[in-house]
Amino acid sequence: MRILINDIMQFSDDAPDEIKSPALSDIYTDTDNFTFSFDEAKTINCIGFGYTDATQIQITNDTDTKTITITKDAPYQNGLYIIDSITTKATVHTFKITHNGSYIGRVAIGTYRTLGTGISKENGFYTSNENRVTKSGAVIPGLGGFSGRSIDLDVRYKIDEDVYDDIEFAYSSQIMRGFPFFLQLNDEQHKLSANMFYFYGRTTEPITKLQSSTYKFLYSYKFMFLEAF
Repeated sequence: MRILINDIMQFSDDAPDEIKSPALSDIYTDTDNFTFSFDEAKTINCIGFGYTDATQIQITNDTDTKTITITKDAPYQNGLYIIDSITTKATVHTFKITHNGSYIGRVAIGTYRTLGTGISKENGFYTSNENRVTKSGAVIPGLGGFSGRSIDLDVRYKIDEDVYDDIEFAYSSQIMRGFPFFLQLNDEQHKLSANMFYFYGRTTEPITKLQSSTYKFLYSYKFMFLEAF
C-alpha cells in the first residue's frame, strides 16, 4: 500500500481550517482555489483528497503545475493520489490548489511511503449501530448509527527509518489525535473491491508499539483501518 503518514498541510498557518480538518464534512466552499505556505521550501509527491465534487484538481508553485484527475464517485475517490515531485522555491514557499468543483473537504500533502503488506488481508465492514433485543426476542433496530468498510493490513519489517521519522513527526499533531490516513491500495487490488483502490481510513487506536526481531532498523505493525468520513 501507499500511505501518507505525515500530512505537512497541518503545519501551514494560512491553509483554510476546513482543508485541515479530519472530518470530511467540513467542506471549503469560498472559492475554487486557495493558497497555503510554509516557512521553508517543501517537496511533495502526493496529495490526499476527501469529499469533493471536483474532477480536475491542480497544484502549482511559481514554475510548475501538476494535475490530478478524479474519475470515481464519492465516497470512493477519497484517498491518495500520486504526482511527480513538486518543490517550492528557496525564496517562495507557497503552493496553490485550483479545482473545478463547488466544494472540497480535507486536502493533505507530503511524501508517500510504500509499505508491503502480508499475504493475508482481513477485509470487511463495521458499524456503530446498536440494535436491541427485547425479553421476548424481538429486535428493535438501532437508530442514528453509521457504517463503513474495514481492512486489516499486516506490515512485516517494512517500517524503516524514513517511515519511523514520519510517524514521530506526525504523532502529536495527527496520529495521537486520531486523524485518518490517506491510502492507495494499489498492490492489494487483486484481493479487494475496485472501490477500495482509494481509501480514507482511521486506525482503531493510535499507533503505539512497533515490533522488531531483526538486527536492522526494520519494524512491523498491523494496521487496522476503519473507513472515515
